[in-house]
Amino acid sequence: MVSKQLYSHILRPHVLALVAFLAGTSGIASPGLAETSCYTDNCSATCTPSAPVTISPLVESGDFPAGMDTPIAFVDPADGRGRYLIATQEGAILVWDGAAGAMLPTPFLDLRDDIGGPVLAGGERGLLALAMDPDYSMNGRIYVFYTRAGAGSEQGDVVIARYERSAGDPDVGNLGSATLLLVIDHPASNHNGGWLAFGPDGFLYISTGDGGSSCDNGAGANGDGQRIDTLAGKMLRIDVRGIDGSATAPDNCGVGAGGPYTVPSTNPFTGQGAASCDEVWSLGLRNPFRFSFDRSTGDLYIGDVGQNKWEEINLKAVSTPAPVNFGWVCREGCETAANDESSCATGGCPMDTGTSCLFPRKTGINSINHWDPVLCHYNGGWDSIMGGYRYRGSFVPSLAGDYIYGDPACGQLWKTTTLDPANPSAIASECWASGYHGTYGLAEDSIGELYIIRGPSSRIDCIHNGDGCFWNGTALFVDGFESGDIGAWN
Repeated sequence: MVSKQLYSHILRPHVLALVAFLAGTSGIASPGLAETSCYTDNCSATCTPSAPVTISPLVESGDFPAGMDTPIAFVDPADGRGRYLIATQEGAILVWDGAAGAMLPTPFLDLRDDIGGPVLAGGERGLLALAMDPDYSMNGRIYVFYTRAGAGSEQGDVVIARYERSAGDPDVGNLGSATLLLVIDHPASNHNGGWLAFGPDGFLYISTGDGGSSCDNGAGANGDGQRIDTLAGKMLRIDVRGIDGSATAPDNCGVGAGGPYTVPSTNPFTGQGAASCDEVWSLGLRNPFRFSFDRSTGDLYIGDVGQNKWEEINLKAVSTPAPVNFGWVCREGCETAANDESSCATGGCPMDTGTSCLFPRKTGINSINHWDPVLCHYNGGWDSIMGGYRYRGSFVPSLAGDYIYGDPACGQLWKTTTLDPANPSAIASECWASGYHGTYGLAEDSIGELYIIRGPSSRIDCIHNGDGCFWNGTALFVDGFESGDIGAWN
């Protein structure tokens, strides 16, 4: 049986949150017109989490095999075995045994040949994301986002693919099970975007960059970010699990007709013909490398890397209908992208010289008003913002409801001090931990605890309450039950 202590600390908070979400009682109202501004800190401040909160190494550099040592994602399969998958930028997916505190010698999957690593897996290319099917413990399916090796114009194209777990060994994937879902043309080496996550609706969300170069290729409102007939610079939403009985076949939006997925009937552009891409859920993004869903409310937080001036955290609350236009290339931070430092062409954009963030603005394109970021930082020290997670775990109570994010160049992690999606203009944050250069993002396990992915340092750190990550490796993770307790809970 699951102990009362474990139920109290792990199961009960998440059960109550799920009940509230399903009942529509999250308390989020539709945001109205409001104003805020951006932070201009230069990253020189030193900050440390307040005691007893502690950040400690969990997976250290010596644990990684040579040539597979740049972690990009840390994922909890929630299959009752206390083991984690670590995706590396070079293209290998490793298995971390939490109970033993050691890496298994055989990778779960080795995709380095497909990615061209380590020759091509660097900068903004490589294996960029890994997501587990919500039914992974039953079907063994994983989804990856990578830039492929290829030849000529194919090199660097974005690939979304599915793999399955080996039938004979749960710690090894089946390379032969590869199924391509999407192949998106991407001739530039940068701005690939690069994240995958299943939303609370069960659909797969994919963030894509604006096609590369700078200023969205200098095309103004005709660039990828503002166009609805391209998959670049977007948040995409597809059905890979057969959830929506009214879903439609993929359109021929630069990726070819057919494909082993369908398009949810509730996507905003479904069935509108060649003028739009059915897969598009939201638009106006530049290089959204990291995003996450609030596991308690379903709100979507997106870290979007800026041009030369502002780095952004954008918010799409559950109560805000899709699509949301986050403004790029017309907007950067709280002002026009044709600002004094980015100097991007904004031809075709609405005349809007405001310098305060609005949610939404009074202007937009394609009858979709622009939404400014709820948090943004000056690019004088910040360089590639990494969206994080809103803490919904149980073991670090002082962080309850806080959103933590960072930047690998700045080396700081920031934490919100005020966060109410119904009042975006009042959202505020402060420096929380310094000395974290090379942070490639955060990770959230199946019980809501958070980790820090430190790519160039070949490390994964754990956030805890001074007593270590004692839950790591404990077999609690099949719907919150120990694998041996299934059927015993009543």
